[in-house]
Amino acid sequence: MKRISILDDAADLPLQLGPSAFVQDDVKAVLPVSLLEFYQGAPACHLLAWNDKDSATMGLSTSGSVIVFERARLLELTINILRRAKGAGWISFEAVLTDQDKPLVLLESFTFNEAGLAWLEAMTAVFEAVFGVKSILIEHGYDC
Repeated sequence: MKRISILDDAADLPLQLGPSAFVQDDVKAVLPVSLLEFYQGAPACHLLAWNDKDSATMGLSTSGSVIVFERARLLELTINILRRAKGAGWISFEAVLTDQDKPLVLLESFTFNEAGLAWLEAMTAVFEAVFGVKSILIEHGYDC
């Protein structure tokens, strides 16, 4: 069973895929075969999320980049925000995985912005439905 969702079709998302994303030519090597046809048929700017039982993977893809991780390793999703003060702040959407000290950054913005936070909050229910776990909001205060 596959759960695939087109999360956004805007060309200018308020967040970008995290630093562990595979890009362009590497995408076909890491994307499950069962999802290749759907991925190749989707416009590049679409943000896709999937949970594929056949390949035991979950992930996100957009604009020729993809993040893939094992379904069994996902513990929870977190929305992390550090609000702007003297510093620029930041926003991240992360997957907390078993056997990994640091969370896997799925989406991020290097500066805090209300549009990014509003978008993440609006998409929370969709992420939870696709990935099958709850997400929590973690506020880190202000970037002083």
